[in-house]
Amino acid sequence: MSPDSQGDVKRSTLYAFGVAFVASVGGFLFGYDLAIVCGANLYLKEVFHLSSAAFGFATGSAALGCIIGPFLGGWMCDALGRNKTMMLACALLGISALFTALPKDIVTFNIFRIVGGVGVGLCSVASPMYISEISPPRMRGGLGIMYQLAIVVGSIAAPFVSFIIIKLTSPEVCWRWMFASELLPVTVFLVLLSFLPQSPRWLAGRGRNDEALDVLARVDGPAFAEEEMKQIQAGLDEEEGKFSELFAPGIRYAFGIGLLLAFFNNWTGWSVMGGYIPMLFEASGLEDRAMAFLQFAVTYGFMGLVTLAACWTVDRVGRRPLWLAASALMCVVTAMTGAVFHFHLSGGIVLLLIILCTVPHGLALGPLPWLMMSEIFPTRLRARAVSLTTAFLWVTIYSGAQLFPIITDYSEKKIGSAGGAFWLFSLICVFAFLFGLRMLPETRGRVLEEIAASWKKR
Repeated sequence: MSPDSQGDVKRSTLYAFGVAFVASVGGFLFGYDLAIVCGANLYLKEVFHLSSAAFGFATGSAALGCIIGPFLGGWMCDALGRNKTMMLACALLGISALFTALPKDIVTFNIFRIVGGVGVGLCSVASPMYISEISPPRMRGGLGIMYQLAIVVGSIAAPFVSFIIIKLTSPEVCWRWMFASELLPVTVFLVLLSFLPQSPRWLAGRGRNDEALDVLARVDGPAFAEEEMKQIQAGLDEEEGKFSELFAPGIRYAFGIGLLLAFFNNWTGWSVMGGYIPMLFEASGLEDRAMAFLQFAVTYGFMGLVTLAACWTVDRVGRRPLWLAASALMCVVTAMTGAVFHFHLSGGIVLLLIILCTVPHGLALGPLPWLMMSEIFPTRLRARAVSLTTAFLWVTIYSGAQLFPIITDYSEKKIGSAGGAFWLFSLICVFAFLFGLRMLPETRGRVLEEIAASWKKR
Protein backbone atom coordinates (compact mmCIF):
# COMPACT_ATOMS: atom_id res chain seq x y z
CA MET A 1 0.00 0.00 0.00
CA SER A 2 1.39 3.40 -1.00
CA PRO A 3 2.02 6.16 1.57
CA ASP A 4 -0.87 8.16 0.07
CA SER A 5 -3.23 5.20 0.40
CA GLN A 6 -2.12 4.60 3.98
CA GLY A 7 -2.78 8.26 4.73
CA ASP A 8 -6.27 8.01 3.21
CA VAL A 9 -7.07 4.94 5.34
CA LYS A 10 -5.88 6.70 8.51
CA ARG A 11 -7.94 9.81 7.70
CA SER A 12 -11.10 7.82 6.96
CA THR A 13 -10.60 5.68 10.09
CA LEU A 14 -10.17 8.80 12.21
CA TYR A 15 -13.24 10.39 10.63
CA ALA A 16 -15.38 7.28 11.24
CA PHE A 17 -14.16 7.13 14.84
CA GLY A 18 -14.90 10.83 15.40
CA VAL A 19 -18.43 10.59 13.99
CA ALA A 20 -19.22 7.48 16.05
CA PHE A 21 -17.70 9.08 19.16
CA VAL A 22 -19.98 12.11 18.86
CA ALA A 23 -23.06 9.91 18.31
CA SER A 24 -22.13 7.77 21.32
CA VAL A 25 -22.40 10.82 23.59
CA GLY A 26 -26.11 10.03 23.49
CA GLY A 27 -25.22 6.97 25.55
CA PHE A 28 -23.36 9.18 28.04
CA LEU A 29 -26.51 11.28 28.51
CA PHE A 30 -28.52 8.05 28.87
CA GLY A 31 -26.28 6.84 31.71
CA TYR A 32 -25.90 10.25 33.33
CA ASP A 33 -29.61 11.11 33.31
CA LEU A 34 -30.71 7.82 34.86
CA ALA A 35 -27.89 7.78 37.45
CA ILE A 36 -28.09 11.40 38.62
CA VAL A 37 -31.39 10.74 40.39
CA CYS A 38 -29.64 8.24 42.69
CA GLY A 39 -27.79 11.08 44.40
CA ALA A 40 -30.77 13.42 44.48
CA ASN A 41 -33.72 11.22 45.42
CA LEU A 42 -33.13 11.21 49.19
CA TYR A 43 -33.21 15.03 49.17
CA LEU A 44 -36.41 14.95 47.10
CA LYS A 45 -38.04 12.70 49.69
CA GLU A 46 -37.26 15.17 52.47
CA VAL A 47 -38.07 18.38 50.56
CA PHE A 48 -41.43 17.19 49.20
CA HIS A 49 -42.32 14.88 52.17
CA LEU A 50 -42.91 11.90 49.87
CA SER A 51 -44.58 8.65 50.83
CA SER A 52 -42.85 5.42 49.84
CA ALA A 53 -45.04 5.07 46.75
CA ALA A 54 -44.47 8.69 45.69
CA PHE A 55 -40.75 8.32 46.35
CA GLY A 56 -40.59 5.23 44.14
CA PHE A 57 -42.47 6.98 41.34
CA ALA A 58 -40.24 10.06 41.51
CA THR A 59 -37.15 7.84 41.32
CA GLY A 60 -38.43 5.78 38.39
CA SER A 61 -40.63 8.27 36.52
CA ALA A 62 -38.02 8.79 33.78
CA ALA A 63 -38.39 5.12 32.83
CA LEU A 64 -41.95 5.79 31.64
CA GLY A 65 -40.61 8.31 29.14
CA CYS A 66 -37.88 5.86 28.15
CA ILE A 67 -40.58 3.38 27.10
CA ILE A 68 -42.48 6.05 25.13
CA GLY A 69 -39.38 7.44 23.41
CA PRO A 70 -38.60 4.49 21.10
CA PHE A 71 -42.12 4.49 19.64
CA LEU A 72 -41.64 8.14 18.63
CA GLY A 73 -38.03 7.44 17.69
CA GLY A 74 -38.88 4.98 14.93
CA TRP A 75 -41.05 7.52 13.13
CA MET A 76 -38.68 10.44 13.75
CA CYS A 77 -35.60 8.55 12.57
CA ASP A 78 -37.34 7.90 9.26
CA ALA A 79 -38.96 11.31 8.88
CA LEU A 80 -36.20 13.62 10.17
CA GLY A 81 -33.08 11.46 10.00
CA ARG A 82 -31.03 9.83 12.71
CA ASN A 83 -28.90 12.83 13.70
CA LYS A 84 -31.84 15.28 13.80
CA THR A 85 -33.65 12.83 16.08
CA MET A 86 -30.61 12.92 18.38
CA MET A 87 -30.77 16.73 18.34
CA LEU A 88 -34.43 16.63 19.34
CA ALA A 89 -33.55 14.17 22.12
CA CYS A 90 -30.91 16.63 23.31
CA ALA A 91 -33.45 19.43 23.42
CA LEU A 92 -35.84 17.32 25.53
CA LEU A 93 -33.02 16.39 27.92
CA GLY A 94 -32.06 20.06 28.25
CA ILE A 95 -35.65 21.06 29.02
CA SER A 96 -35.84 18.25 31.57
CA ALA A 97 -32.55 19.24 33.23
CA LEU A 98 -33.69 22.85 33.59
CA PHE A 99 -37.20 22.26 34.88
CA THR A 100 -36.36 19.37 37.23
CA ALA A 101 -33.88 21.77 38.86
CA LEU A 102 -36.59 24.43 39.43
CA PRO A 103 -39.86 22.71 40.50
CA LYS A 104 -41.95 23.86 43.43
CA ASP A 105 -43.93 20.61 43.62
CA ILE A 106 -43.32 16.94 42.91
CA VAL A 107 -45.92 16.78 40.10
CA THR A 108 -43.95 19.29 38.03
CA PHE A 109 -40.76 17.39 38.79
CA ASN A 110 -42.25 14.08 37.64
CA ILE A 111 -43.63 15.57 34.42
CA PHE A 112 -40.23 16.88 33.36
CA ARG A 113 -38.44 13.68 34.40
CA ILE A 114 -40.78 11.87 32.00
CA VAL A 115 -39.90 14.45 29.32
CA GLY A 116 -36.22 13.67 29.91
CA GLY A 117 -37.00 9.96 29.74
CA VAL A 118 -38.51 10.47 26.28
CA GLY A 119 -35.21 12.11 25.29
CA VAL A 120 -33.25 9.13 26.63
CA GLY A 121 -35.59 6.76 24.75
CA LEU A 122 -35.05 8.68 21.50
CA CYS A 123 -31.28 8.55 21.99
CA SER A 124 -31.40 4.82 22.68
CA VAL A 125 -32.91 4.28 19.20
CA ALA A 126 -31.15 6.93 17.13
CA SER A 127 -27.57 6.79 18.44
CA PRO A 128 -26.85 3.03 18.03
CA MET A 129 -28.68 3.01 14.69
CA TYR A 130 -26.69 5.97 13.37
CA ILE A 131 -23.36 4.44 14.47
CA SER A 132 -24.24 1.11 12.86
CA GLU A 133 -25.29 2.69 9.57
CA ILE A 134 -22.30 5.00 9.16
CA SER A 135 -19.52 2.66 10.36
CA PRO A 136 -17.48 0.64 7.84
CA PRO A 137 -17.94 -3.14 8.37
CA ARG A 138 -14.34 -3.62 9.56
CA MET A 139 -14.91 -1.19 12.45
CA ARG A 140 -18.63 -1.44 13.13
CA GLY A 141 -18.42 -3.71 16.18
CA GLY A 142 -15.92 -1.60 18.09
CA LEU A 143 -17.61 1.67 17.16
CA GLY A 144 -21.03 0.27 18.06
CA ILE A 145 -19.88 -0.82 21.51
CA MET A 146 -18.72 2.75 22.17
CA TYR A 147 -22.39 3.49 22.87
CA GLN A 148 -22.47 1.00 25.76
CA LEU A 149 -19.12 2.33 26.98
CA ALA A 150 -20.58 5.84 26.99
CA ILE A 151 -23.56 4.64 29.09
CA VAL A 152 -21.14 3.23 31.66
CA VAL A 153 -19.04 6.42 31.70
CA GLY A 154 -22.20 8.50 32.20
CA SER A 155 -23.28 6.21 35.05
CA ILE A 156 -19.86 6.69 36.69
CA ALA A 157 -19.74 10.46 36.13
CA ALA A 158 -23.13 11.18 37.73
CA PRO A 159 -22.30 10.04 41.30
CA PHE A 160 -18.92 11.81 41.19
CA VAL A 161 -20.58 15.05 40.08
CA SER A 162 -23.20 14.59 42.81
CA PHE A 163 -20.45 14.12 45.40
CA ILE A 164 -18.76 17.38 44.34
CA ILE A 165 -22.06 19.30 44.38
CA ILE A 166 -22.90 18.00 47.86
CA LYS A 167 -19.53 19.27 49.09
CA LEU A 168 -19.92 22.71 47.49
CA THR A 169 -23.60 23.55 48.09
CA SER A 170 -26.15 23.42 50.90
CA PRO A 171 -28.50 20.44 51.40
CA GLU A 172 -31.47 22.67 50.52
CA VAL A 173 -30.33 23.28 46.94
CA CYS A 174 -27.75 20.61 46.11
CA TRP A 175 -30.31 18.31 44.49
CA ARG A 176 -31.34 21.16 42.16
CA TRP A 177 -27.75 21.62 41.01
CA MET A 178 -27.45 17.88 40.40
CA PHE A 179 -30.22 17.97 37.81
CA ALA A 180 -29.03 21.29 36.38
CA SER A 181 -25.53 19.84 35.89
CA GLU A 182 -26.83 17.82 32.93
CA LEU A 183 -27.22 21.05 30.94
CA LEU A 184 -23.46 21.14 30.32
CA PRO A 185 -23.08 17.76 28.53
CA VAL A 186 -26.40 18.34 26.73
CA THR A 187 -25.15 21.65 25.34
CA VAL A 188 -21.84 20.13 24.25
CA PHE A 189 -23.63 17.23 22.56
CA LEU A 190 -26.03 19.55 20.75
CA VAL A 191 -23.15 21.62 19.35
CA LEU A 192 -21.21 18.54 18.22
CA LEU A 193 -24.28 17.02 16.56
CA SER A 194 -24.58 20.03 14.26
CA PHE A 195 -21.34 18.89 12.57
CA LEU A 196 -22.46 15.30 11.91
CA PRO A 197 -23.57 14.23 8.42
CA GLN A 198 -26.83 12.41 7.89
CA SER A 199 -26.75 8.62 7.81
CA PRO A 200 -25.78 7.48 4.28
CA ARG A 201 -28.52 4.84 4.34
CA TRP A 202 -31.15 7.42 5.29
CA LEU A 203 -29.90 9.66 2.47
CA ALA A 204 -30.02 6.79 -0.02
CA GLY A 205 -33.55 5.97 1.08
CA ARG A 206 -34.52 9.55 0.19
CA GLY A 207 -32.91 9.32 -3.23
CA ARG A 208 -29.99 11.56 -2.24
CA ASN A 209 -27.42 9.14 -3.59
CA ASP A 210 -24.63 11.65 -4.27
CA GLU A 211 -24.71 12.84 -0.64
CA ALA A 212 -24.80 9.24 0.60
CA LEU A 213 -21.82 8.36 -1.61
CA ASP A 214 -19.87 11.32 -0.26
CA VAL A 215 -20.45 10.28 3.37
CA LEU A 216 -19.46 6.67 2.64
CA ALA A 217 -16.28 7.84 0.90
CA ARG A 218 -15.32 9.90 3.94
CA VAL A 219 -15.71 6.96 6.35
CA ASP A 220 -13.81 4.34 4.31
CA GLY A 221 -12.65 5.62 0.94
CA PRO A 222 -14.11 5.89 -2.61
CA ALA A 223 -13.73 2.20 -3.53
CA PHE A 224 -15.66 1.09 -0.46
CA ALA A 225 -18.28 3.78 -1.10
CA GLU A 226 -19.00 2.63 -4.66
CA GLU A 227 -19.38 -1.02 -3.67
CA GLU A 228 -21.47 -0.24 -0.59
CA MET A 229 -23.81 2.05 -2.54
CA LYS A 230 -24.56 -0.75 -4.98
CA GLN A 231 -25.56 -3.04 -2.11
CA ILE A 232 -27.58 -0.31 -0.38
CA GLN A 233 -29.48 0.47 -3.58
CA ALA A 234 -30.13 -3.20 -4.31
CA GLY A 235 -31.46 -3.69 -0.80
CA LEU A 236 -33.71 -0.61 -0.97
CA ASP A 237 -35.18 -1.74 -4.27
CA GLU A 238 -36.42 -4.93 -2.59
CA GLU A 239 -37.88 -3.26 0.52
CA GLU A 240 -41.15 -1.42 1.13
CA GLY A 241 -40.57 -0.50 4.77
CA LYS A 242 -43.99 -1.49 6.11
CA PHE A 243 -44.53 -2.75 9.66
CA SER A 244 -46.16 -5.86 8.19
CA GLU A 245 -42.77 -6.84 6.72
CA LEU A 246 -41.50 -7.48 10.25
CA PHE A 247 -43.71 -10.58 10.31
CA ALA A 248 -42.77 -11.85 6.86
CA PRO A 249 -40.87 -15.16 6.70
CA GLY A 250 -37.20 -14.67 7.55
CA ILE A 251 -37.56 -11.12 8.85
CA ARG A 252 -39.78 -12.29 11.69
CA TYR A 253 -36.93 -14.58 12.72
CA ALA A 254 -34.64 -11.53 12.85
CA PHE A 255 -37.30 -9.67 14.83
CA GLY A 256 -37.46 -12.54 17.32
CA ILE A 257 -33.68 -12.39 17.70
CA GLY A 258 -33.93 -8.65 18.39
CA LEU A 259 -36.52 -9.21 21.14
CA LEU A 260 -34.45 -11.98 22.74
CA LEU A 261 -31.33 -9.80 22.66
CA ALA A 262 -33.32 -7.11 24.51
CA PHE A 263 -34.51 -9.64 27.11
CA PHE A 264 -31.12 -11.21 27.76
CA ASN A 265 -29.50 -7.76 27.97
CA ASN A 266 -31.37 -7.22 31.24
CA TRP A 267 -32.33 -10.58 32.70
CA THR A 268 -28.96 -12.33 32.67
CA GLY A 269 -28.05 -10.65 35.93
CA TRP A 270 -26.20 -7.38 36.01
CA SER A 271 -28.85 -4.99 34.66
CA VAL A 272 -31.42 -6.27 37.17
CA MET A 273 -29.10 -6.19 40.18
CA GLY A 274 -27.17 -3.07 39.13
CA GLY A 275 -29.56 -0.58 40.73
CA TYR A 276 -29.46 -2.47 44.02
CA ILE A 277 -25.73 -3.01 44.46
CA PRO A 278 -25.39 -0.85 47.64
CA MET A 279 -28.38 -2.71 49.11
CA LEU A 280 -26.74 -6.05 48.28
CA PHE A 281 -23.50 -4.99 49.96
CA GLU A 282 -25.47 -4.01 53.07
CA ALA A 283 -27.39 -7.31 52.94
CA SER A 284 -24.06 -9.14 52.96
CA GLY A 285 -23.15 -7.50 56.27
CA LEU A 286 -21.42 -4.24 55.24
CA GLU A 287 -22.64 -1.65 57.74
CA ASP A 288 -20.80 1.43 56.43
CA ARG A 289 -23.17 2.98 53.85
CA ALA A 290 -20.49 5.29 52.45
CA MET A 291 -18.28 2.25 51.86
CA ALA A 292 -21.20 0.52 50.11
CA PHE A 293 -21.46 3.44 47.67
CA LEU A 294 -17.70 3.46 47.16
CA GLN A 295 -17.76 -0.24 46.28
CA PHE A 296 -20.69 0.48 43.96
CA ALA A 297 -18.52 3.01 42.10
CA VAL A 298 -15.68 0.48 41.93
CA THR A 299 -17.91 -2.12 40.26
CA TYR A 300 -19.06 0.34 37.58
CA GLY A 301 -15.50 1.51 37.02
CA PHE A 302 -14.36 -2.06 36.48
CA MET A 303 -17.20 -2.67 34.02
CA GLY A 304 -16.06 0.41 32.10
CA LEU A 305 -12.63 -1.19 31.64
CA VAL A 306 -14.18 -4.45 30.47
CA THR A 307 -16.42 -2.62 27.98
CA LEU A 308 -13.38 -0.79 26.66
CA ALA A 309 -11.75 -4.18 26.08
CA ALA A 310 -14.90 -5.32 24.25
CA CYS A 311 -14.49 -2.42 21.79
CA TRP A 312 -11.15 -3.93 20.81
CA THR A 313 -12.15 -7.61 20.74
CA VAL A 314 -15.57 -7.62 19.07
CA ASP A 315 -14.26 -7.08 15.53
CA ARG A 316 -11.41 -9.51 16.07
CA VAL A 317 -13.14 -12.37 17.87
CA GLY A 318 -16.72 -11.95 16.58
CA ARG A 319 -20.13 -11.50 18.15
CA ARG A 320 -21.16 -15.15 18.67
CA PRO A 321 -17.96 -16.32 20.41
CA LEU A 322 -18.14 -13.36 22.80
CA TRP A 323 -21.82 -14.00 23.51
CA LEU A 324 -21.28 -17.71 24.17
CA ALA A 325 -18.29 -17.10 26.45
CA ALA A 326 -20.09 -14.33 28.35
CA SER A 327 -23.29 -16.38 28.82
CA ALA A 328 -21.34 -19.34 30.19
CA LEU A 329 -19.22 -17.15 32.47
CA MET A 330 -22.24 -15.24 33.81
CA CYS A 331 -23.98 -18.56 34.54
CA VAL A 332 -21.04 -19.67 36.68
CA VAL A 333 -20.52 -16.31 38.42
CA THR A 334 -24.19 -15.79 39.34
CA ALA A 335 -24.36 -19.37 40.65
CA MET A 336 -21.34 -18.65 42.87
CA THR A 337 -22.82 -15.31 43.96
CA GLY A 338 -26.04 -17.09 44.91
CA ALA A 339 -24.04 -19.52 47.03
CA VAL A 340 -22.25 -16.64 48.81
CA PHE A 341 -25.57 -15.02 49.73
CA HIS A 342 -27.19 -18.33 50.62
CA PHE A 343 -24.43 -19.23 53.10
CA HIS A 344 -24.33 -15.61 54.38
CA LEU A 345 -20.67 -15.03 53.60
CA SER A 346 -19.39 -11.46 53.87
CA GLY A 347 -16.33 -9.35 53.25
CA GLY A 348 -14.21 -9.13 50.13
CA ILE A 349 -15.73 -12.26 48.54
CA VAL A 350 -19.00 -10.36 47.97
CA LEU A 351 -17.26 -7.43 46.27
CA LEU A 352 -15.15 -9.80 44.21
CA LEU A 353 -18.09 -11.81 42.87
CA ILE A 354 -20.22 -8.76 42.09
CA ILE A 355 -17.25 -7.26 40.23
CA LEU A 356 -16.94 -10.56 38.35
CA CYS A 357 -20.61 -10.16 37.31
CA THR A 358 -19.57 -7.01 35.44
CA VAL A 359 -17.11 -8.95 33.24
CA PRO A 360 -19.55 -10.96 31.06
CA HIS A 361 -22.02 -8.08 31.02
CA GLY A 362 -19.45 -5.48 29.95
CA LEU A 363 -17.87 -7.88 27.46
CA ALA A 364 -20.98 -9.02 25.58
CA LEU A 365 -24.35 -9.28 27.36
CA GLY A 366 -24.54 -5.49 27.81
CA PRO A 367 -23.13 -4.02 24.57
CA LEU A 368 -23.96 -6.67 21.94
CA PRO A 369 -27.76 -6.21 22.06
CA TRP A 370 -27.40 -2.46 21.45
CA LEU A 371 -25.00 -3.16 18.58
CA MET A 372 -26.78 -6.09 16.94
CA MET A 373 -30.33 -4.74 17.17
CA SER A 374 -29.13 -2.02 14.77
CA GLU A 375 -27.26 -4.46 12.50
CA ILE A 376 -29.73 -7.21 11.68
CA PHE A 377 -32.64 -5.38 10.00
CA PRO A 378 -33.05 -4.09 6.42
CA THR A 379 -32.58 -0.34 5.89
CA ARG A 380 -36.21 0.65 5.27
CA LEU A 381 -37.36 -1.46 8.22
CA ARG A 382 -34.50 -0.63 10.57
CA ALA A 383 -36.02 2.37 12.37
CA ARG A 384 -39.35 0.62 12.94
CA ALA A 385 -37.77 -2.65 14.06
CA VAL A 386 -35.21 -1.00 16.35
CA SER A 387 -37.91 1.20 17.90
CA LEU A 388 -39.94 -1.88 18.85
CA THR A 389 -37.02 -3.95 20.15
CA THR A 390 -35.68 -0.95 22.09
CA ALA A 391 -39.10 -0.26 23.62
CA PHE A 392 -39.21 -3.91 24.70
CA LEU A 393 -35.70 -3.51 26.13
CA TRP A 394 -36.94 -0.61 28.27
CA VAL A 395 -39.89 -2.70 29.42
CA THR A 396 -37.46 -5.40 30.56
CA ILE A 397 -35.35 -2.77 32.36
CA TYR A 398 -38.44 -1.54 34.18
CA SER A 399 -39.63 -5.07 34.96
CA GLY A 400 -36.22 -6.02 36.37
CA ALA A 401 -36.10 -2.99 38.66
CA GLN A 402 -39.64 -3.68 39.89
CA LEU A 403 -39.33 -7.44 40.32
CA PHE A 404 -35.85 -7.85 41.83
CA PRO A 405 -36.91 -6.85 45.39
CA ILE A 406 -39.95 -9.13 45.08
CA ILE A 407 -37.81 -12.04 43.87
CA THR A 408 -35.26 -11.57 46.65
CA ASP A 409 -38.03 -11.36 49.27
CA TYR A 410 -39.58 -14.57 47.91
CA SER A 411 -36.18 -16.26 47.96
CA GLU A 412 -35.66 -15.17 51.59
CA LYS A 413 -38.98 -16.71 52.58
CA LYS A 414 -38.47 -19.98 50.71
CA ILE A 415 -34.78 -20.76 51.25
CA GLY A 416 -33.70 -18.24 53.89
CA SER A 417 -31.47 -16.09 51.63
CA ALA A 418 -31.38 -13.93 48.49
CA GLY A 419 -29.38 -16.66 46.74
CA GLY A 420 -32.37 -17.90 44.78
CA ALA A 421 -32.50 -14.65 42.78
CA PHE A 422 -28.96 -15.23 41.51
CA TRP A 423 -29.69 -18.87 40.70
CA LEU A 424 -32.63 -17.66 38.59
CA PHE A 425 -30.13 -15.52 36.62
CA SER A 426 -27.95 -18.62 36.18
CA LEU A 427 -30.88 -20.50 34.65
CA ILE A 428 -31.62 -17.61 32.28
CA CYS A 429 -27.94 -17.57 31.27
CA VAL A 430 -28.28 -21.21 30.21
CA PHE A 431 -31.03 -20.14 27.80
CA ALA A 432 -28.89 -17.19 26.67
CA PHE A 433 -26.09 -19.64 25.82
CA LEU A 434 -28.47 -21.88 23.85
CA PHE A 435 -29.82 -18.81 22.06
CA GLY A 436 -26.28 -17.85 21.05
CA LEU A 437 -25.53 -21.39 19.93
CA ARG A 438 -28.68 -21.94 17.87
CA MET A 439 -30.01 -18.56 16.75
CA LEU A 440 -27.56 -15.67 17.03
CA PRO A 441 -25.98 -14.77 13.66
CA GLU A 442 -22.34 -13.75 13.22
CA THR A 443 -22.31 -10.21 11.78
CA ARG A 444 -18.59 -9.43 12.08
CA GLY A 445 -17.19 -7.84 8.92
CA ARG A 446 -20.44 -8.15 6.97
CA VAL A 447 -22.13 -5.27 5.16
CA LEU A 448 -25.55 -4.44 6.65
CA GLU A 449 -27.30 -5.25 3.36
CA GLU A 450 -25.66 -8.69 3.29
CA ILE A 451 -26.97 -9.40 6.80
CA ALA A 452 -30.46 -8.25 5.83
CA ALA A 453 -30.47 -10.38 2.67
CA SER A 454 -29.50 -13.49 4.63
CA TRP A 455 -32.92 -13.62 6.36
CA LYS A 456 -34.67 -14.12 3.02
CA LYS A 457 -32.71 -17.34 2.51
CA ARG A 458 -34.49 -18.82 5.53
